[in-house]
Amino acid sequence: MKRVVIIGAGGHGREVAEILRHSHRDSTVLGFVDEKTDRDQKVINDLPILGGWSWFEGVDRSGLFVICAVGLPQIRKRLVARAASFGLSFGNAVASSAYISPSARIGEGVMIFPNAVISADSVVGDHSIVNVGSTISHDSRLGSYATLNPGVHVAGNVLVDDGCYLGIGSNIIHGVSIGAWSFVGAGAVVTQDLPGDVTAVGVPARVVKTRERGWHEGSTSAAGQ
Repeated sequence: MKRVVIIGAGGHGREVAEILRHSHRDSTVLGFVDEKTDRDQKVINDLPILGGWSWFEGVDRSGLFVICAVGLPQIRKRLVARAASFGLSFGNAVASSAYISPSARIGEGVMIFPNAVISADSVVGDHSIVNVGSTISHDSRLGSYATLNPGVHVAGNVLVDDGCYLGIGSNIIHGVSIGAWSFVGAGAVVTQDLPGDVTAVGVPARVVKTRERGWHEGSTSAAGQ
């Protein structure tokens, strides 16, 4: 029986816990690791807040897996690095109602929510999120730390590079590439390639903000400090 610890006890972490408890009969969720200073609750949805990062010190790590269940890609990347520094192994959370093609490739630390579809020969990179009802069509690639919010539809032969954050209900047409660490607004329709480190909104999507390269490296989060 796998033992799983969820890093982050926010809304996304609670959803991931439910996926694990209902769809992974070979796993036991031990609880949450979260050091958020205003976290008054000791139990959330019948699962304990185990403590902060120090909880991993001295614990038996045989058969122990962690999932960094924080929605923002830049924060998730930092938490993954912290977990890796402890030598921890990463597990996946895949809802039983999701469809994953036998020819698709799924990385580690991935979270795939109910009614998601991952089609033929597509790739989902490490520590990415495919949220409720999102679809990834044939031959498309989702980079590491990417986030597809609920109802995102990615057509075939699309590249969504590392750290991209696609807002709820956005759509990406066939063959388009979105550069690393870009944000796409809710309901946007991406009809042409987007560079990295930008925010694009609207129908069709247009760039409204550009960030300095590497902006995400300095992100902080109380959940993982």
